[in-house]
Amino acid sequence: METVKETIAKNLVILRKTNKLTQQELAEKLNYSDKAVSRWEHAETLPDIETLCKICEIYGVQFEYLLQKEQPKKNNPYVIKKNMTGRILTISIAACSVWIAMMVLYIGIEAIFSKNIWTLFIWALPLTTVVLQTGNRYFFGNRIVGCVMNSLTNWFLLLSIYLQLLDYNIWMLFIVGVPIQAVIVLTTVFKIRSDSSIYTEPTKG
Repeated sequence: METVKETIAKNLVILRKTNKLTQQELAEKLNYSDKAVSRWEHAETLPDIETLCKICEIYGVQFEYLLQKEQPKKNNPYVIKKNMTGRILTISIAACSVWIAMMVLYIGIEAIFSKNIWTLFIWALPLTTVVLQTGNRYFFGNRIVGCVMNSLTNWFLLLSIYLQLLDYNIWMLFIVGVPIQAVIVLTTVFKIRSDSSIYTEPTKG
């Protein structure tokens, strides 16, 4: 007969795979090691109640979900519907905050030092993409969106540096972006393939 520890372990695996997270990614969200997550999923140990509640919050389920021996395929009463609109609104507000901060900084510098630092708004571009990528990683974990955001951050950052040092015309700086872009794309492809293998292989530490 399946023990409570084994039931929780099985459901932890199901939740992680369903949300397309690796053990390492979940561990980072919880401030634990991937080895600890592996031990939980192998029913060797269980996290404390506080950590289990945090896991439920991350996955959008009630605590009772972890105790279900058989998970219904549809209309599970313990699955909390994700507030997509709220999450998008949160990310949008965070992104807008970057531009508001830059506007305040621009006006402050203009008023106090009488300097027109227009490049502040250029620097807001890479900062915005970093905020968007952070929101995507925390709320959605979409690899493709992450790749796009990282790519934009790469090129916006180089553009910001170039325009900040416009007098020196260091256009060759953009060549640096090519290998960085290649690394971003290859890393994304590797992670997507790793995600696929999670669904076809037993859980590993």
